[in-house]
Amino acid sequence: MPVGKSDLIKLVAGKAGKSAKETTEFVDATLEAIKESLEKGDTVRLVGFGVFSVKDTAESVRVNPQTREKITVPARKRVKFAPGKDLNDAVAKVKAAGAAKK
Repeated sequence: MPVGKSDLIKLVAGKAGKSAKETTEFVDATLEAIKESLEKGDTVRLVGFGVFSVKDTAESVRVNPQTREKITVPARKRVKFAPGKDLNDAVAKVKAAGAAKK
């Protein structure tokens, strides 16, 4: 089940014992700081959770499957996320527990 921003705010507020309004301000500020750092080309490293970075992609030529027309996709910057060990381990435990129940 997907967790949206409002769901995340409720979860964080419950864990931190703060109001939804305070938590909303904190979550918004955190996301804005991550975005601004990435816009500057900086890497955001959250130890144990993961690393957000900016990756340059090269220009490429693709084919439209419907028309077979060649399309040039321009070079651009993309956001890359690499999960940290703690996050990977936590997800692996959940997956292993789910497989054991079957």
